[in-house]
Amino acid sequence: MRTLVPSSIFCVMIMACCTVAAQPANVRVAPVIEQQVEQRRRVTGETRALRRSALAAEESGLVIELAVDAGSEVQQGELIARLDSERVKLELAEARSGVLAADALIAEREAQAAQADLDLKRVEELLALESGSRPELDRARRDAAVEKARLLQAQAQRAIVDAQIAIIEQRLEDLEIRAPFPGIVVSKMTEVGQWVREGDPLIDLIEIATIEIRIDVPETLIERASRAKTVWVHLPALGQDIEAQLVSIIPQADPRTRLFPVRLTVRNTEGLIRPGMSAIAQIPTSQKAMFMLVPKDAVLQNETGSFVFVDQGGTSARAPVERLFAVGDTIAVRSPIVKPGMRVVVEGNERLRPGQPLTILNAPATRPPSDG
Repeated sequence: MRTLVPSSIFCVMIMACCTVAAQPANVRVAPVIEQQVEQRRRVTGETRALRRSALAAEESGLVIELAVDAGSEVQQGELIARLDSERVKLELAEARSGVLAADALIAEREAQAAQADLDLKRVEELLALESGSRPELDRARRDAAVEKARLLQAQAQRAIVDAQIAIIEQRLEDLEIRAPFPGIVVSKMTEVGQWVREGDPLIDLIEIATIEIRIDVPETLIERASRAKTVWVHLPALGQDIEAQLVSIIPQADPRTRLFPVRLTVRNTEGLIRPGMSAIAQIPTSQKAMFMLVPKDAVLQNETGSFVFVDQGGTSARAPVERLFAVGDTIAVRSPIVKPGMRVVVEGNERLRPGQPLTILNAPATRPPSDG
């Protein structure tokens, strides 16, 4: 059965909807400017893990604990896997029992060496009183030297026992495999209950705190690229422009394309950048031209592409833009709608709708950005 809504209530509902739709949005705006800046050329590349390690077992043993899985995020020093340690613990107990025997032998040899020194001293005193003989003195000296040598031998044996204990303790520590750096587990190659041999890989770990970006630069731009300390890179998957540090230029071009691999790095503070993402870098060309610039905060991204909201007589209008390259805190763009002198929304644009009234909270600055 259909429920009829009284006409008076229906009118109130329509008025309420219109009131919501007409609610002004508080925004801040900035002018679109045109300025001569150094041109950039797009080059493509990809993000890579700065460090990647296949963590391997340093001892043979049975896996009794595997603390991570593919996709797990780990911190430096965090436990990855533990191997059965009972056999090594028995070896350690055996080695430690040898300490008592070694100490007892040292005590015995110290007493014998002390007695030999005392006998030597007595013979020397007798000889000084002309009551002893030279052969007795020679024998006493020989016995004292022999006992000292035997003491040194016992002390060396104790050092060997200590070294054996240290080696076994290290082996015991090696049965716990820990992360050498913070990262994410890409894959695991073993399971609990599996026997692994020394050198067998357990997991594949990548670091994402810092990401490497590898781009291919034409030979005509290498000289200019080598003078740049930073390079602006656009990550299409995230819709972000990031400033990456130039690390090195690999001095070997692809003989077919004449492209030189260039290494960049960027801090992955939020952990959003993952290895394997496509990257578009903007390499300076030393040539200048006029470009239309809008603040970075004005440019938004959706499934259809990049766009900005412009102030159209107190109401918002969505305008598509083509991102060209970053210039300081601005972006060079092309657009069939946006023109120099227009005002674009730079704050409050995330939830803005086309046609929504605008309450502008600022008087936009007109100072042009620096080309950097």
